[in-house]
Amino acid sequence: MLGSPMIYLVYWVLVVGLSQASTLRDDAVKGPIWVSKFTTPTPNEDTSCSLLLDLIDELNIKHVRYDRPQSQRLRFEWVGFRGQVTRDTPEPSLSETEKFQKLNAETKSPLTILYIYGGTFVLNTPSSYRRTTGFLAQSTGSKVLMVHQRLAPQNPFPSALLDVFQAYLTLLSPPPGSPHDRIPPSSIVVAADSSGSCLALGLLQILLRLKRKNASINFHGQSILPTVPAGMTLVSPVSELTNSVPSYQRNAKWDMFPDMENKPYLEQTFPTCAIWPTRPPRADLYCEGAMLAHPLASPAASNDWCGSCPIWLASGQEQTVDAYRLIAQTAHAQGVSVTIQEYEGMPHTFYFFYRQAPQTKKIMGDWVKTILLFSQGAKPPSSASFIRAKGLVSEPMDLEKLVPMTVPEVQEMMYKKTLLFKVPRHHREAHSSL
Repeated sequence: MLGSPMIYLVYWVLVVGLSQASTLRDDAVKGPIWVSKFTTPTPNEDTSCSLLLDLIDELNIKHVRYDRPQSQRLRFEWVGFRGQVTRDTPEPSLSETEKFQKLNAETKSPLTILYIYGGTFVLNTPSSYRRTTGFLAQSTGSKVLMVHQRLAPQNPFPSALLDVFQAYLTLLSPPPGSPHDRIPPSSIVVAADSSGSCLALGLLQILLRLKRKNASINFHGQSILPTVPAGMTLVSPVSELTNSVPSYQRNAKWDMFPDMENKPYLEQTFPTCAIWPTRPPRADLYCEGAMLAHPLASPAASNDWCGSCPIWLASGQEQTVDAYRLIAQTAHAQGVSVTIQEYEGMPHTFYFFYRQAPQTKKIMGDWVKTILLFSQGAKPPSSASFIRAKGLVSEPMDLEKLVPMTVPEVQEMMYKKTLLFKVPRHHREAHSSL
């Protein structure tokens, strides 16, 4: 699986462009899965982009320069379960519309899952996630939508966040070219992994902030109110991009990330390519270094989750845990239904490559149960548990004492950390390492 920690280890020793290209897949479809693709046009009448940029500007208290993307044509994949076939049965020769009709006919539930995939914001396409989304579709009786999110470094923050925001709007009010009917927010559950969770939490913040402003979104000429989905289910969530919280050091022995303090792609010996370093150069693949602390880039820096849908967060004993623990602690104190499951000794996205581990079977089963629970309108009482490796015994954690830091303290930690992110001279002077 290209979203696993192993790809990160390989990624650091390859040219950025080669690493990315190796994940830009569109595999042949076969077996018990329907895949229907469609493309929507660039919006003519649209405020979704300007509303997002206005929010970013409002929260950009350090006045950091950032790239301002425009809306574009969006490419999507619907995924659903296909019955009465073997694992090697090829995809039938049908139009995309006919495939969607077949997919929809075999969907047992009104539930729709919006899946936001991970890959450090740099890697992957929907094709890389068909195994996971196919499993979720079959297990929940739903259909799953994925959008081809723009990838960094060519398309830095907030390009992918804009694509995810507009993908959610595409469910609420289908633009021309969409095969589906309107889907109410109460029938949508967001699922995401790794960096995709960062985008999912960013999407939730956009909706909450626009709702507080009583904003109306004009999307393809239709007016849409910013309404949150039925729930968010996030596995191995990344929610803080400066690596400032204590768990980055505390849990390093359990995780499989490389040394994140020293960015190897900034070293003079790191191979250059057509997409890195960028022109003008910057210190981070995803965005300007100081922008990593922005509350919509790193949602752990957001201090208001009032009005949120229920949130389920599950992970290994990862370097990222303190950041999402802070979100859970803050949201719970504000009346949001929050559930945490943290698996002892397990690394980032362990369920993608330890397929037969009992921890994987449990986390995937609980993921399915939670999606179904949220789709029924449930808001379970908040809880947090640490799941021991031996016997998968669940030990409760105090939701009010998950981390010793406050959001303002973490905001300050993040900002100070970004001051260390500097563009090296050889990038500024356009020196090649080759």
